[in-house]
Amino acid sequence: MKLYMSPASPFARKVRIVIRELDLERLVEEIPVNPAASDELRRTNPLGKIPALILDDGSTLIDSAVICEYLNEMGGGKFFPGMTIWREVSGRWRALTLQALGDGLADAAVALIYEKRRPEGEKSQAFIDKQTAVIARSLDALERARFAEKITIGEIAVGCALGYLDFREVMPGWRDTRPNLSAWYEGFAKYPSVAATVPANLT
Repeated sequence: MKLYMSPASPFARKVRIVIRELDLERLVEEIPVNPAASDELRRTNPLGKIPALILDDGSTLIDSAVICEYLNEMGGGKFFPGMTIWREVSGRWRALTLQALGDGLADAAVALIYEKRRPEGEKSQAFIDKQTAVIARSLDALERARFAEKITIGEIAVGCALGYLDFREVMPGWRDTRPNLSAWYEGFAKYPSVAATVPANLT
């Protein structure tokens, strides 16, 4: 399989962490691309977004949540809590909701960065203020969140979003008023798969 990714992307990082946690590195070739300039990526994913996973039969999976769930099933993982024959496991909805919040936080941070990079006359301060408010509200919600002892896709999504905030220096003082989230993230960052996928600029 081939994974089109960027080492800076929080969404690609989710997939890369799952790959390492499930010991699938030997089966997946990571191909760094610039989404804005890659014709190869656009041929693979018409949305022109990363990550995109090319399966061995030539078909393509897009969107980090879809790819992570596929790899989780393929590798026998437990990042997506399932269901028992007795009752639906409430942990599944907690994990999926936490993933949605983490992905939304990352979306807002990425949008903020792109807006700030626009030429001075084209920037929208209203848009910047809106995304900044979304980030702050999301961080406040995560400060009150309940994290699982064994990481799920929810914890991975949140951790990747927080790592992106640090990497791009978005709201650098977020830890100051969120001690619970800060303490949790410090422990999450120590996972070998997390340390091995620290965000970096594409070279």
